[in-house]
Amino acid sequence: MVKSFGAAFTALGLIGALSACASPGANGPRSASIFGEKVDTTNIGVATRAQAALEKGDFAAAVELAERAVDGSPRDAGFRALLGNAYFAAGRFASAETAYRDSLALIPNQPQLVLKLALVSIAQGKHGEALAQLDAARQVLDPTDYGLALALAGQPASAVSVLEEAARATGADSRVRQNLALAYALQGDWTAAKVVASQDVPADQLDARIQQWMTFAQPARASDQVAALTGVTPAAADPGQPTRLALAPQETRVALAEPVVPAPVAAPAFEAAPPMVEQAAAVQPMPAPVPEPVAMAAADPAPFAPPPVVEAPKPQVKKAAKAKTKAAAAKPGLSAKSATLFHKASFPKVGRGKSNAVVQLGAYSSRPFVNVAWSKLAKKYAALRDFTPSAARFDSAKGTFYRLSIQGFASDGDARDFCEALQSAGGKCFVRSVAGDAPVRLAAL
Repeated sequence: MVKSFGAAFTALGLIGALSACASPGANGPRSASIFGEKVDTTNIGVATRAQAALEKGDFAAAVELAERAVDGSPRDAGFRALLGNAYFAAGRFASAETAYRDSLALIPNQPQLVLKLALVSIAQGKHGEALAQLDAARQVLDPTDYGLALALAGQPASAVSVLEEAARATGADSRVRQNLALAYALQGDWTAAKVVASQDVPADQLDARIQQWMTFAQPARASDQVAALTGVTPAAADPGQPTRLALAPQETRVALAEPVVPAPVAAPAFEAAPPMVEQAAAVQPMPAPVPEPVAMAAADPAPFAPPPVVEAPKPQVKKAAKAKTKAAAAKPGLSAKSATLFHKASFPKVGRGKSNAVVQLGAYSSRPFVNVAWSKLAKKYAALRDFTPSAARFDSAKGTFYRLSIQGFASDGDARDFCEALQSAGGKCFVRSVAGDAPVRLAAL
């Protein structure tokens, strides 16, 4: 979820860990799960299909399959967390709340789920409950996620205090500053919001950003703000979780008042990536979009002294395309890991064409590693399959390497937008020009 959640399971990592826990030598269809319970291996398959449907954006199928997994293994906290993610992605906030609470009743110390539980509570207007959940997990939440959640829960002053400290920290990025700017906006301090936002947003786009936040600050429904930040569309009706999936009282464990960070869990063997010898250039995460702008207020706010944050480099826009990319990346939102559930919604619709731009995904010391890497990455990020995988040999003073890239973009800007979205989803990439890249037949998915 966030750096503090290094030992917590993401929705995707959870299924992989469960699958890896099936003991090859076990007799019969059941084996021990990562939660110390017995799990029917057939339900692991159902849950894996649910996760795949969730990644493809088929939320109805994800819900149906996740409900089947929980029905078959009602005491598995991981399956219930997956069910909560499916409900959340489908915009069924009340059902997601039930599933998350059930998962936390079985395994209390899951700070990643605490944040998601707080978000679905906020989406239902349950600010008091959300604040209690956030307070209990305060020590294990990323300050920028925690501060943003506080602002959404109706405590912008507290959020400003948390986010100002985070913005002063070494290495604070544009997301931290934009979360702080949004907190100022929700507090009604529009001058402070504009001052902080201007550190990362080009001057010619700053007024539009403030206009967007004016709409954001006055939601028509309780769910509007959470929906805007996560890219989720609220369901027209939520029938609730089926009664057959209700967690029996005798099956629960009492949740701890203060979650404890769990011990790190070793990644399953099949998740290990081939050795990458060329690192991708860093790209800032790109959170989900905020609502459309409305008319700017006529009167300017009263003068305000800039808040004491770490000074960001002044924008140096040489081309309009660069300014547009920078403005898109500098937006408030959840950290990349805590937004695991929402990665599919963050991939932009980019044009297909014959641009010379390619998005490089990695470089490896052996040609077979390219096939292995593509198989792994294309399964994890389904959006990669929309483009043509390519390989290129690269000779350097350090030896011969084999680059894995995708091509088929309409323009350099489309390639950059896609790479930024992949970075936001937790992947690594950078954009370069074609250099001997040729489409190849890679490992089948």
